[in-house]
Amino acid sequence: MKKILLTFAVLAGLSAAAQATFTVGDLKYVVTGDNTVEVAGAANNDVMSIDVPLTVENEGTTYDVTAIGDEAFRWSKITSAVIPSSVKVIKHGAFNGADLVSLTLNEGLEVIGDYSLACKNLTAIDVPSTVRSIGGSAFFGATSLAQVTLHEGLKTIGKSSFYKVPVTTLDIPASVDSIYATAFLFCNKLETVTLHEGLKYMGDGAFNGCTVLKGMTLPSTLTYIGMECFLGNTLMENIYIGAGVKELGQSFMAKTGIKQINLDENNPYYKLVDGVLYDITGQVLYAVPMKGLAAYTVPESTYAIYGGAFWGSEVATVTLPESITVIDDYAFCQSALANINLPEGITYFGEQAFAATQLTEVVLPENAPYIQDGQFAGCTKLKKVTLPSSILQVYNHAFSNNGSMTFYALGSKAPEIMDYYEDYDDPFYNVSGTIYVPKGAKAAYQEAGYHYYFTIVEGDATTVLPVATSPADGDTIQNMSGYVPMSVTLTFDEPVELLQANPRVHIRTNYLYVPTDITPDDQWVASLSGDQKTLTVYGADLDGFTCQFKAQENTDYYFSLPAGMVKNAAGEESEHIFIRFNYEKGETPAVPGDVNGNGSVGVEDVNEVINVMLGTSQNALADVDGNGSVGIEDVNAVINIMLGK
Repeated sequence: MKKILLTFAVLAGLSAAAQATFTVGDLKYVVTGDNTVEVAGAANNDVMSIDVPLTVENEGTTYDVTAIGDEAFRWSKITSAVIPSSVKVIKHGAFNGADLVSLTLNEGLEVIGDYSLACKNLTAIDVPSTVRSIGGSAFFGATSLAQVTLHEGLKTIGKSSFYKVPVTTLDIPASVDSIYATAFLFCNKLETVTLHEGLKYMGDGAFNGCTVLKGMTLPSTLTYIGMECFLGNTLMENIYIGAGVKELGQSFMAKTGIKQINLDENNPYYKLVDGVLYDITGQVLYAVPMKGLAAYTVPESTYAIYGGAFWGSEVATVTLPESITVIDDYAFCQSALANINLPEGITYFGEQAFAATQLTEVVLPENAPYIQDGQFAGCTKLKKVTLPSSILQVYNHAFSNNGSMTFYALGSKAPEIMDYYEDYDDPFYNVSGTIYVPKGAKAAYQEAGYHYYFTIVEGDATTVLPVATSPADGDTIQNMSGYVPMSVTLTFDEPVELLQANPRVHIRTNYLYVPTDITPDDQWVASLSGDQKTLTVYGADLDGFTCQFKAQENTDYYFSLPAGMVKNAAGEESEHIFIRFNYEKGETPAVPGDVNGNGSVGVEDVNEVINVMLGTSQNALADVDGNGSVGIEDVNAVINIMLGK
């Protein structure tokens, strides 16, 4: 017991020693080890200049001064400081907000901590070669720092480390392998940057807002160029993408002055097509030259426009192929775009995709159910917008500040106006005009709040909607096999005429805006029953029977059925319809072959299998032999069970 108590006493003594503080001259110190201390701050508020010693003595013990402590001189009156070679680290916020004008650092320093030298009056800094890392926001807001000298040995430049620093020239040594996000954000006096082989990573917004930066040679060792890396650098006229670059962030060269994109011919990840940058497959358009290109036709193989690809460009006319499914964030933002087609296969638009463009008229595609945040904000020339019946929601800022507009809404259900807190978050902030809606839909649009912005005018015609669907919206489909028929039945309360025998139907997984489909082996087929009130739509296999797909439990699936599949006697056409359903594994039938679940096997079970084959039913238990499809072999299997075989 005595030994244990003695041990505790020794540990307590060491802990107390480690926390001991003392003052010598103008500085306070805290003990960090047997023979080490860090500077804790000035002895009093009147200290203006400090010369930190290599060592300091207190009560007969000599200590090495190894660090400047956290926030040691934060918001102090210190105007000049000399840091000795014994100091290895300047910790977080050490001189943050201090009146520091002059700072001398010596060899031996290894780490400049986060916010440690964020001093607005600091005019120059020479970072010793022993420094390995410059921390995040290390010189944040040092708005007088016009001269920065870096040396070989430095490895990383931290996030926002030189934010808004007015340096004009910069030589980043070859030892630096990573420049992290926003490292030189809004350095709007930076004219020249020299990079060297060895740099691998250039983070998001690393040189964003360097408006007088005329360009730089990117080393061949570079593998990553981050999102908005050079955003807004209007004097930057060309860019070279080396063989090693494998990832480009969204809007990496948006709003620049780039006239020409150069790509190393050995790069295996990207390619140039007539001067426009694509991924190696040609499916994603990454960037166009910002200057000198007025019109562009996107090739048929392309399915996505990458974020910021045209942001700030001079391109006024764009022709998109039918293959396009995704237009990402800021894709055409603040460009000269005045004319564009929007193919019906598009399922997703990103935020501010067309904000502040020159568009005058837009017809939205019916497979994109959401108008995203700021999608058409600031389009002051946009006067006419057609909303298909598929639009479900309109997000904040969607048409903000567009003035007088006319909308043509084709659906009887009003798209939901998403909630907002401040007035300026309103999707129709500073917008007014007229919205035309189908006959009988005025009340729905008033209830949704459209009368606050628009005069609501009903047209002469209504639309055709089914009174029931199978599956119904929100249904759960149960069976043992996990295979769900690609079939849906719509029932109308009046006879209708078929307009689309092979409609463009989609089955989406989890979300309506996913660009990938679950597709049938052959094509989608639509047919009306004898009463002309029941429409069956199914995905056909190569033999004309109904396809099935393997469903995952507790996963949402959506049928997306196009507008205009049928019309009534008055010529009024059907709306776009979304039907959400879920799959759940069911129980094994008590009697094998009992397809209709009545407890016995008979001719009605044969008929049920045939109905599934014809696409007029979706009973997955009709797959009696469990091979994943329903065919004549299942009919034979039921007959054999009836015969006792």
